[in-house]
This record gives sequence, C-alpha cells and structure tokens, in this order.
Amino acid sequence: MKHACLLLCLLISGCTSYTEAQIRLLEQARRGIALCKTAGDERAQIVEQFYQIQRIRLDEAFDADVRQAPALEADWVIEHRKAYAAARDALAAQRQASAQATVAARQNLEAVDAALQRALELEAIEASLFEIPLPQPSSKP
Repeated sequence: MKHACLLLCLLISGCTSYTEAQIRLLEQARRGIALCKTAGDERAQIVEQFYQIQRIRLDEAFDADVRQAPALEADWVIEHRKAYAAARDALAAQRQASAQATVAARQNLEAVDAALQRALELEAIEASLFEIPLPQPSSKP
C-alpha cells in the first residue's frame, strides 16, 4: 500500500521535471569532463615541450662548460660527465613521473565519465518507465 501511494505521489507531483533536470545535469557534467580531458591533453603537450627545452638547455650548459675550460683534463671531463648524466637522469625521472600522473588523471576522468554515462542510462530507464520524454542530447560531448 505504501509503495502504491508513493508511486502515485511521484506521478502526481511531477517527477518529469526532476528526471529531466537530473538528465541535463548529468549531460552537463559529462561536457565538463570532456573539457577537463581536453585541458589535460593540452597541459601534457606543454609539459612535454618544457622537458624538451630543459634537455636542450642542459646540453647547452654542458657544451658551454666544456668551451670555457682552458685545458680539458681527464678528471675534469669525468666529473662533469657524471654531473651531466645525473642531471639527465633526474630530468628523465621527472618527465616519467609527469607522464604517469597525466595517464592517471586521464584514467580518473574516463572513470568518472563512465559513471556519469551509467547514471544517464539509469535515468533513461526511469524516464521510459514513467513515459517521460527525454531531452535531446546536444551535439557537444
């Protein structure tokens, strides 16, 4: 009896607008996720360019050190090569960590988008049960 009354109240009170609002909100959230993905991709490109520039600067700094040395002694070359290799390794480690963080962020956004898509599907089922006309999705993701 309680369930029948609840169902009747939902039908009378206008769950149509509530369901439509939920669907529109979920669609808007998915658009926001798409924008975040795009921004993340652009950021990843900028970060990659940054690391390329850092590598070039490191190479130029090593070349400048070699040119400024009046006489290249073996010990000097060995020490500077070790320092240069350590700097390259540190730069590569930073680059790898940044790439991994980018992948993790992308996977998180995709998981949120998948959850929103499932919620939209559930709302569509609810709308079909109550014969609610669904809003037309926009052409933007």
